[in-house]
Amino acid sequence: MKHHLITVSILLVALTLYALGFLGLSSAALITGAAFELWFWVRLIARRAPVRR
Repeated sequence: MKHHLITVSILLVALTLYALGFLGLSSAALITGAAFELWFWVRLIARRAPVRR
Protein backbone atom coordinates (compact mmCIF):
# COMPACT_ATOMS: atom_id res chain seq x y z
CA MET A 1 0.00 0.00 0.00
CA LYS A 2 2.85 2.38 0.83
CA HIS A 3 4.26 1.86 -2.68
CA HIS A 4 0.99 3.04 -4.25
CA LEU A 5 0.76 6.12 -2.04
CA ILE A 6 4.26 7.20 -3.04
CA THR A 7 3.48 6.62 -6.73
CA VAL A 8 0.29 8.69 -6.54
CA SER A 9 2.17 11.43 -4.68
CA ILE A 10 4.78 11.55 -7.44
CA LEU A 11 2.00 11.91 -10.03
CA LEU A 12 0.39 14.76 -8.07
CA VAL A 13 3.72 16.60 -7.82
CA ALA A 14 4.26 16.18 -11.57
CA LEU A 15 0.79 17.54 -12.36
CA THR A 16 1.31 20.50 -10.03
CA LEU A 17 4.65 21.34 -11.63
CA TYR A 18 3.13 21.07 -15.11
CA ALA A 19 0.36 23.46 -14.09
CA LEU A 20 2.88 25.95 -12.71
CA GLY A 21 4.94 25.69 -15.86
CA PHE A 22 1.95 26.23 -18.14
CA LEU A 23 0.90 29.26 -16.11
CA GLY A 24 4.18 30.83 -17.14
CA LEU A 25 6.07 30.41 -13.89
CA SER A 26 9.12 28.91 -15.59
CA SER A 27 10.29 26.29 -18.00
CA ALA A 28 12.19 24.68 -15.11
CA ALA A 29 8.81 23.70 -13.62
CA LEU A 30 7.90 21.94 -16.89
CA ILE A 31 11.21 20.11 -17.00
CA THR A 32 10.95 19.07 -13.36
CA GLY A 33 7.35 17.97 -13.95
CA ALA A 34 8.51 15.82 -16.85
CA ALA A 35 11.16 14.23 -14.62
CA PHE A 36 8.55 13.42 -11.98
CA GLU A 37 6.24 11.99 -14.64
CA LEU A 38 9.03 9.76 -15.91
CA TRP A 39 9.69 8.60 -12.33
CA PHE A 40 5.94 7.87 -11.99
CA TRP A 41 5.88 5.69 -15.11
CA VAL A 42 9.03 3.83 -14.10
CA ARG A 43 7.51 3.01 -10.69
CA LEU A 44 4.22 2.01 -12.30
CA ILE A 45 5.68 -0.29 -14.96
CA ALA A 46 8.74 -1.73 -13.20
CA ARG A 47 8.19 -5.09 -11.60
CA ARG A 48 8.98 -5.36 -7.95
CA ALA A 49 10.71 -8.38 -6.52
CA PRO A 50 8.40 -10.53 -4.38
CA VAL A 51 8.88 -10.23 -0.66
CA ARG A 52 10.33 -13.39 0.87
CA ARG A 53 9.15 -14.43 4.29
